[in-house]
This record gives sequence, C-alpha cells and structure tokens, in this order.
Amino acid sequence: MTLTRLVYASRSEFVETDRRSEIERIIASARRLNTQNDVTGFFMVTPTGFAQVLEGRPANVAETYGRIVVDPRHRDIRLLSQEPIAERRFPRWSMGLAEQDETTMFIFGLYRVTPETDLAEQPADALVDLAGELASRPA
Repeated sequence: MTLTRLVYASRSEFVETDRRSEIERIIASARRLNTQNDVTGFFMVTPTGFAQVLEGRPANVAETYGRIVVDPRHRDIRLLSQEPIAERRFPRWSMGLAEQDETTMFIFGLYRVTPETDLAEQPADALVDLAGELASRPA
C-alpha cells in the first residue's frame, strides 16, 4: 500500500474564550473522519497556531487536507511537506493531540517552538519529531 505523510502549519482563528471547546470539536471530528478514511496523525496546538502531521493513502490525506484548507478556524495555512513514506509514524493515532502548556512547554522548547515562534517557520522534519516525542509521553 502506498502511503504519504503531509505536514502543515497554520495560524489559529480561535477566540480565546472558545478555545477549549473549539479544540475539542476539531479533535472529535478529526478522529471520526480519520477513522473512516484510514488517516492517522498528530495535531499540535500553540497559543497562536497549529501544526499537524497526516499519514495515510495519498487520496485520503489529500481529501483531509482539502477540508482543513477551507476550515475558517485556520488562517495562513502553509504546506510544509508532502512525501511518500514506507510506514506510518503514528499508526495508533486517529488523531493525537498536544497543546503547548505548562506540562509540554519544555518538550516544545527542545524543538525550538516557543510562544514567540511561529510553527510555520519550523522545518517539517522537526515538527514530525516533535509530534513523535509528544505522542510517546504518558497520558
């Protein structure tokens, strides 16, 4: 089976008062649709933006990314990479989630993601590694 990995970053259009409920809605929808479409991945949230790794069959990943591009909660979407892969890095995650907060700040910082830096400025491979690190931590 041919697989692809897509990495993008965007700015958040959340109103701070609705932030938690919006993140919960994004994750619930992603998990439902990704399970149906055999897409896996990991979603990272900072106070100002998002970065996401999507993995799966090329057509399914393209369809998922197409939904994201038109989602009004994202602004300034930047496709950082899209490449074929031999195996999934996140096979158990219909959609993993990590928010940059007091608990994860150190891990984000190891990958040079701070509240002052933009996720879209990070190299795609660094974001994939960051997602892998965050995915491996105990829940």
